[in-house]
Amino acid sequence: MRNASTPSFAYCIGELITQLKNQSIISVATIAPFYSTALPYIKLYKDYGHVVDYVNYQFYTDKVRSPRGYLEAFKLRVEQFGREKMVPSYEVNADASVSNNYFYESESQDFLLNSTAVA
Repeated sequence: MRNASTPSFAYCIGELITQLKNQSIISVATIAPFYSTALPYIKLYKDYGHVVDYVNYQFYTDKVRSPRGYLEAFKLRVEQFGREKMVPSYEVNADASVSNNYFYESESQDFLLNSTAVA
């Protein structure tokens, strides 16, 4: 992604998704930007958001360490990609978590279950 220009990436991927949908090859298109690729995907979404069904932003690449940090990162990405198509997600390494009785997994589940609105 480093060598590709943002407008070229947005155009090529946007047109590809558009053609695949127009030919009924796909019916749903999801994009999955992450921290270091956010800018080209923002351009893609701005220009071709009408053919993108979901944005599965990879929050784990932001290295968020707290529920507040996750919420702030989520608010930023909602501003960039829109609330209606955002799929909040995170990555869990259960093997590394067994030693602390899955503390962070439990905390993040509680946070997500008890946070139903973004102000």
